[in-house]
Amino acid sequence: MNRVTSISGALKRLYDWLVVSDPCQPADVIFVLAGRECRKHFALRLFQEGLAPALLISVGRFEIRRFSNLNLPDSLDLLAVAATTEPRRRHYFVRVGHGTVESQRIAVRRFGTLSEIRAFADWLREHPSIRSAMVVSSGFHLKRVRMCCRRLVPDGVRLRFIAVPEEGRFSSADWWRDASVRRLVLSEAMKVLIYKLLPQGLMLTPRSSLCWPREARNTDWVSVEGRSESEMSNASLQATRREGHQVFRAGKMQTL
Repeated sequence: MNRVTSISGALKRLYDWLVVSDPCQPADVIFVLAGRECRKHFALRLFQEGLAPALLISVGRFEIRRFSNLNLPDSLDLLAVAATTEPRRRHYFVRVGHGTVESQRIAVRRFGTLSEIRAFADWLREHPSIRSAMVVSSGFHLKRVRMCCRRLVPDGVRLRFIAVPEEGRFSSADWWRDASVRRLVLSEAMKVLIYKLLPQGLMLTPRSSLCWPREARNTDWVSVEGRSESEMSNASLQATRREGHQVFRAGKMQTL
């Protein structure tokens, strides 16, 4: 009995070690990482409760079809946005404001979480008025997220790491009883160790991870107004495909 109690205590401590969560407080932006859909619904609820004037959602390739499940203040056809981009490059930041929804493709490399935080850090540099952020993800994911933020996010930006409220099968007291959760949490612990061993060079940002079309770098608006690809100029279409960035707001493509 003592041995079982000891093992249970060790497993609980492992979970608590991964879940390094802060209490919610108002911030300039809420950033939610790609992955489990409950992360997005929780972050959207925080946004709707007025804890931040902006919400930045990271949407991975295999989440695009489910993106319409979110009750956003304005519509965004992310499937249409992604249609001109090859599948392996389909990862987007979607920025939600009050009455606005905008999207922007980001570059995702071998380490997914690291790529997302690198892109988030680049986004913060391009929005210097943002001085605080709540970073939302599953509790067991936050240890690794915090590690990446500590190395990449610009100095002066105050971060709070917010765990999605635990679902029934993610209880820290007995998470190991569920085989799928056990694989998930133990895999995350291994990833934390791998990230600790990554070369320092991988944590640097020599160039932006945000993907801008060349013709939109120095302009406020690039309008497509619902036109099909065949109606766009060849130069514009080639640049869009080459850089893979599209931002839509009320049916128009806009820089973010």
